[in-house]
Amino acid sequence: MAQLAKVLIVFKKSTFQIQAVEHKEPRFLKLLEEGHANVSKVKTAHDEHYETLELLQSELKRREIKFDSVARADLGESADTYDLVISVGGDGTFLDASHAIKTAPLLGINSALSSSFGHFCLANRLNIPQVLDDIVNDVIKPWPLLRLELVLNGTTLSEPVLNEVLVCHSAPAGTSRYFIEIDGVREEHRSSGLWVGTPSGSTGSLKSAGGAIMPITAQQYQYIVREAWTRPGQVYQLTSGILDRAQKMFLSSNMRTGALYIDGQHIDYSFSLGDDLIIGVSKYDLMAYVDPNVNDIFLED
Repeated sequence: MAQLAKVLIVFKKSTFQIQAVEHKEPRFLKLLEEGHANVSKVKTAHDEHYETLELLQSELKRREIKFDSVARADLGESADTYDLVISVGGDGTFLDASHAIKTAPLLGINSALSSSFGHFCLANRLNIPQVLDDIVNDVIKPWPLLRLELVLNGTTLSEPVLNEVLVCHSAPAGTSRYFIEIDGVREEHRSSGLWVGTPSGSTGSLKSAGGAIMPITAQQYQYIVREAWTRPGQVYQLTSGILDRAQKMFLSSNMRTGALYIDGQHIDYSFSLGDDLIIGVSKYDLMAYVDPNVNDIFLED
């Protein structure tokens, strides 16, 4: 049986909680009062979210499992002292929690079924008791999900990449200029940016950019150049590809104001002229309670 002596709950704050309760943002409150379509669902999602959080805490108490709770914005650098980390929110909360984990297993709970897709989330308010029982009784096991490691100018960045990293100009309309090298082939590119992503991220931005959908437990990663620009007669070799765990990518910035975005827009690093980046597979797979076939639904599109 799995020993769950202590659990960490990482929860998001709902939009309603932040905008209406904490900040009392006038524009948001006005739109809410008017029943505007852009905010009409936020109160429902708020109620669902906190009901789910309370249910989880109740179920842990009933099982006499000790737990700490922390808002995802206040999460520290490491959660590996816990036997299990549980994210309560959606995929964004799951991603945020994953950045603080090297070895601890992670379970995602979709807390608002009315508004959240919850691709990574094996649990929701309808099955929390069953999923907890299955974990404790070893009916289900965590799966290893490949993550990427980024080494910027010789320093390994603290966040392992679970979905993707975007290498681009810091302005959306700016041209991304960089040198790329894989297996000894080196090219100078101009494009809208470069996606490098994992199997976990293959159903999101990578899919939208024309990438391959991979099983979430696959042990390869892929890259896709966005909107490559070439001179007449010029052809790039390195516009897309799938790499194995042993292969690395080498990038050098040719931009005055370039940037790296990790798993979305919240984590970014400067990638300025002359900066060097090495992308490879992290030695720390994320051990996650997920459906190993979850990516298959996108193959039906």
